[in-house]
Amino acid sequence: GHENRRQKAHGVFRKKMSTPEVTAADQKDINAFSRLNNQYHELKDELNTQKEDLVNLQDAQNEVMMQMDDTEPVKMSIGEVYCDQTQDDAMDMLNAKVEEAESDVTKKEQQMADVKAEMAVLKGRLTAKFGKNINLEEEPE
Repeated sequence: GHENRRQKAHGVFRKKMSTPEVTAADQKDINAFSRLNNQYHELKDELNTQKEDLVNLQDAQNEVMMQMDDTEPVKMSIGEVYCDQTQDDAMDMLNAKVEEAESDVTKKEQQMADVKAEMAVLKGRLTAKFGKNINLEEEPE
């Protein structure tokens, strides 16, 4: 009886140590996590570009405000051409562009937060089943 009990205990122990089987649903979650992770990094790149654009617009606002002679026209690029604008018109255009850029940044940050939340749900579900046997690495911030 003693030898038999040890074998049973050993068998249970080994079963617990083995990796759980990856089901079709698990694979779907893993693929979804991977897709979301890629999407997150694309959004992050877009956000960085939008933030650079916003800084450039804010710099342009400062340049227009610091112009000594407020009767001097401001050269504004509209598409491929430069047009003379009054300082007031230039500031109005820049203010509208800054507002739009700030709104775009906010939307992008919200999209990123939504993707992160979905990733957290998937990661929680997969880690609960596979523990340390699954590596859901996200690139460091």
